[in-house]
Amino acid sequence: MNRSAKRHEAGADTLHFIGRTAEETAPSPQMSLGAARIELEALEAELAYRGPERRNGPGAGLAKLLAAVLDEVDYGLLLMAADGHVVHANHAARVELAGAKTLQLNGKRLVGRSASDQRALDEALAGARDGGKRRMLAFAPSDALSEGKSCDLSIVPLPAALSAHHSGHAVLIALPRSRIAETLSVDAYARELGLSRREQQVLAGLCEGLRVKEIAARLEIGDETVRSHVKRLKAKTGCAGIVDIVNQVSRLPPMVGALRQAPLELPRD
Repeated sequence: MNRSAKRHEAGADTLHFIGRTAEETAPSPQMSLGAARIELEALEAELAYRGPERRNGPGAGLAKLLAAVLDEVDYGLLLMAADGHVVHANHAARVELAGAKTLQLNGKRLVGRSASDQRALDEALAGARDGGKRRMLAFAPSDALSEGKSCDLSIVPLPAALSAHHSGHAVLIALPRSRIAETLSVDAYARELGLSRREQQVLAGLCEGLRVKEIAARLEIGDETVRSHVKRLKAKTGCAGIVDIVNQVSRLPPMVGALRQAPLELPRD
């Protein structure tokens, strides 16, 4: 059987694998590392150089599912093949990198905006791809007065290459939770509780650590009006105080992708 036929057969097996129950997919003496390797090779064959956007092929459904999962996570995530080709960058990653002054996506490549940043990135990626080493990197704008944000990366080697021409490890790159992610979490929370637009704005200020006077100045309303909104927030959230409200928001799962698909409509005051 040639390589193409093997990949087709493996991809079909992978899609079938998704529909099985936990009991059916539990390890057995007959199905251990060998079967798991077949599943992994099927995913690798589909993703290599074609990306999750491919519409046809035996593993197309699995590739689309993987891309959809990454897009639902409200942290920046990039999946990179062992040859440095970015297979998929989720929504949060694209937003984060668009505002960074240290790293950027150039087509399907992640590149540093300075020679020193590029060297540090290349070294870390090489260690992950070829040596399976995890790394954490912090990039900051060279200009201390720059409004650009720093960009911190966690670089995690994965047990596949996802490349037809390069052995080694694919890499998952995780960016820190950014302000856009925090805003989306507040949006999700506001939608769930039916908060008014002003209540959401006050809640966002509280989550940023602003005091009542600072929120009032930002929204151009009186201090007592802010306190009234805080009182209503306590009632709607069931929280005893501001700290409890902020803690409740901070514990929200970072999965609010639906908010990117339709405008958020909140009741007005």
